Amino acid sequence: MSFRTRLRDTSALAGGVFAAVLLAAPAFAQDTTPPQDAQPVPQNEGDTPEEAAQVGDVIVTGSRIPQNEFTSPSPIQVLTSERAEQRGLSDTAQLLQSSTLAAGSPQVNSAISSAFVTDGGPGSSTISLRGLGANRTLVLLNGRRAGPAGTRGGVSAFDLNVIPQSAINRIDVLKDGASSIYGSDAVAGVVNLITERARDGGEMAAFASLPFEQGGEQYNVSGSFGKTFDRGYINFSGDYYRQEELTAGDRDYLNCREQYVFEPGTNNRADRIDPRTGEPTCNDLVWGQVYVYGPDFSGRAGRFQFDYDGDLGNYIPTNSGAPGYPTAPAGFYLVSYDPASRAVVNALHPFALEESIIPETERYTAFVEGAYELGGGVEAYAELLLNRRESRTNSYRQFWNYTYTNDFLDFYYGPGAGGDPVTGFSGLNILSATPVTDHFDQSQTVDYTRLVLGVRGDISGGFLEGWNWDVFGQYSRSDGDYTSDVILDDAVASTNFKTSSCVGTNLPISGRPCIDVDFTDPRFLAGDLTQEERDFLFDTETGNTIYEQTYIEGSLAGNLFELPAGPLGVAVGFHARRDEIIDTPGEVTLADNSWGLSGAGITEGTEEIREVYAELAVPLIVDQPYIQSLDLSLSGRYTDTKTSGGASTYKVGLNWALSDSIRIRATHGTSFRAPALFELYLADQTSFVNQRNIDPCLNLDQRVADGTLSATDPLYVNCTSPAGPGGGVAGDFTGGVSSAEVVTGGGLGVLEPETSKATVIGLVLTPTDSNLSLALDYFDIQINDQVDVLGAGGILQACYLSENFPSDPICAQFDRDPALDGSISQIRDSFLNIAEQNNRGIDFTARWFHDFDWGTLTLDSQTTWTFESNQATFAEFGTDFLGDIGNPELVGNINASVTRGPWTAFWGFDWIGNQDNRPDRIRNGQSLFQIIDGREVQLKADAEFTGFHSVSLAYEAPEGGWTGGWTISGGVANLFDELPPAASAAAVGTQGVSILSSQYQEAYYGRRAFVRVSKSF
Repeated sequence: MSFRTRLRDTSALAGGVFAAVLLAAPAFAQDTTPPQDAQPVPQNEGDTPEEAAQVGDVIVTGSRIPQNEFTSPSPIQVLTSERAEQRGLSDTAQLLQSSTLAAGSPQVNSAISSAFVTDGGPGSSTISLRGLGANRTLVLLNGRRAGPAGTRGGVSAFDLNVIPQSAINRIDVLKDGASSIYGSDAVAGVVNLITERARDGGEMAAFASLPFEQGGEQYNVSGSFGKTFDRGYINFSGDYYRQEELTAGDRDYLNCREQYVFEPGTNNRADRIDPRTGEPTCNDLVWGQVYVYGPDFSGRAGRFQFDYDGDLGNYIPTNSGAPGYPTAPAGFYLVSYDPASRAVVNALHPFALEESIIPETERYTAFVEGAYELGGGVEAYAELLLNRRESRTNSYRQFWNYTYTNDFLDFYYGPGAGGDPVTGFSGLNILSATPVTDHFDQSQTVDYTRLVLGVRGDISGGFLEGWNWDVFGQYSRSDGDYTSDVILDDAVASTNFKTSSCVGTNLPISGRPCIDVDFTDPRFLAGDLTQEERDFLFDTETGNTIYEQTYIEGSLAGNLFELPAGPLGVAVGFHARRDEIIDTPGEVTLADNSWGLSGAGITEGTEEIREVYAELAVPLIVDQPYIQSLDLSLSGRYTDTKTSGGASTYKVGLNWALSDSIRIRATHGTSFRAPALFELYLADQTSFVNQRNIDPCLNLDQRVADGTLSATDPLYVNCTSPAGPGGGVAGDFTGGVSSAEVVTGGGLGVLEPETSKATVIGLVLTPTDSNLSLALDYFDIQINDQVDVLGAGGILQACYLSENFPSDPICAQFDRDPALDGSISQIRDSFLNIAEQNNRGIDFTARWFHDFDWGTLTLDSQTTWTFESNQATFAEFGTDFLGDIGNPELVGNINASVTRGPWTAFWGFDWIGNQDNRPDRIRNGQSLFQIIDGREVQLKADAEFTGFHSVSLAYEAPEGGWTGGWTISGGVANLFDELPPAASAAAVGTQGVSILSSQYQEAYYGRRAFVRVSKSF
């Protein structure tokens, strides 16, 4: 057993033992609803129930009616800056995404947005509650909607990079839908970021997180100052954050994508072994090779690899061509598809070790807020947030060309250099070369500005005595430049199938003078290009994205009159908003001249929304047997949009306190989401996809012969029907050889708003004088008419399996070319309304604390158990994500802290449950086994239970003396150096041998130490 395996077992054992102790205690925590603007700290931060009960009526996240924080029917989870410091987190996105409400589903963080195309562009970090999408999670800043930020046409969600963790006091996460309270986008829930308020004095703080291995260091320096005076207060804060780059080469488990396969039924590795190293072969990107295709190759390619290390001949014994193949030139070796050749091909370029896993990022933030009493119970207030994010991602890619040649040797060395032609090697042949380049970096600079101006006050006298009102306006602007390295398509095209020199001509789009490039030069194949070659083939372009949001909102709230059970609370208000996006890609992309990447136009559009809303808090019964109190909450909102029409939403909540110890709460409501601007206005973007990966009409006759398909099956009948697209295809059609063009665009005029229903039923237990509490909440969310793209494969499948084939409109979204045996030429994959998405499960929160002679011990735990998570892309077909990698059924955490005088010790354990892609592979007709070198091996397509331990110790110096005001804390995160789960690259998306998923970002860093020093004054 390896040392790392022992550590993994120790980690799981330690977490299991503590979980058993916690449940045996029992140790339960209250899932409270803290105030939005009030300063008292919520109960789950250490206050006793008696102390918390002294808090007056305030505005609670999830309601606009002033009420006590413990009477809200909506469940809320609280994340605090104190907990972030104990875990060594200085990034708001990391804190939010590690919560149980987010860890059970894929999230967009800096690592994921750098590896995949995501809304908001590379470097962005968003929050998607319960995996329902960042578009469906509303983010508030101090109770007010915050505008989106990011780059490229897909900007639609708040980027957590714009608000630093050092400015956060706590985060309230409302765990049910709230469109009737806060408007569109609050489908999955609401995240309310609450900053420090009304401080007197200041604080300077410095933080550092240092992985034990190089790469991924984090630094943060912040300062704040506040002054409270008779008629108001003002706060200033500034923050600088730097994230150092973590590259694949910094961690041995993030580079070299091994096969990672096993002998069936055993734990014995069965990978192909590289004889040069004695280790499993890498299977990243094959490089340093040229391919020759010709009529005498029987449809197979001859592969010739250059011997960069000078020892390839020791493993491939001959430099001679096999029958029907040409002889390799000097320095090249003929590599076949036999085991010996596959074991020694170049498949891990040095460029791969420099690839960014977590990009280099710098952030600069200034935040100012204040309030001033104007007199007569009226107060003016303002907030100003300024943020700049600069991030850079390093990457590499491969590109290729095709050249006509009659003789491989003569192509290299000139006519006659190769001697007599190789037997059987005659006629027209095609040579393909695949060099690599490090010219694939991206960088972003995003400037974000948010300004809030408002007035609020209390009403004295008259019918509305004691009511409060609030009117404010918000303006936010995200201005982002995104710079990308590109390969010019017309430059590569000038080398394709060329039979003579192009010198003296200019490229048709970029206009550059043409030069002759030898793609087969070993130097060029390895990515070592001359400056002249780089100037000819490459370019760098910069696009710009501007997103502006402006709105005004007003509300009036108070108690209308007294009912037998208490006052009837009322809130009414309005909201008027305008959003605008202008995304202008770089010149190369606009000209569709970027080799291998999509082209795009300018995305430009606006949306205008007008809303009115009302909310009631109705006390029904009080001080009756088994009913200490029974309250009803009602809210409704009408929304009218410029592009999608109008809609109404509502929410009903019931809060039943049986006694001081038992409370039952339930909510049911509807939500509404108007399509985002990019979903409406996205300019047509083009990309290309391999037809054989998307076409359901392949090898029909063979599938009938195999018994996997019937000739009477609707798929067979529809695919071969002359009435189908392009006149149908033949039963022996094997697929088009060229890629199909995919065009993606906005759905303006077609899209309808999304609607949803959310039900939450909860039980809260707080036994008197026990210092323990428990909350259990069942949630069920269903989204209808979800806005999405079907994907190229989904469109074809929807057409050929439609009951209305071939008249179904979806069948008009792609073209087959009869002249090319029915090959697919274009697919139009614009945004549309699909069937539904469902998410259902339970949230469990537990807490217990006790004062001992030696100090105060606090234990708490949160767990989310998801029962259902699926998406139906169209009515007859659905995808069940539950339990798949990236979508664990169970996630949770366990935390313990001990406070004794100025000292606080902390231990935390965050865990992610098992995930398994094997059932999906079996359902889709794929195998868990693979034939390698004539041997059957077994794939690993699952992720085992994984947990991360954090420990820390903090000392807060007592007031007075030169040490007064100093606080120092430090610890170790990922204490046992837990690795991300490993899986087979043929079955799961991996980085190296590690599963690439947002849940495991802590593991990508490895074990890390952290320290924070602060001084208050």
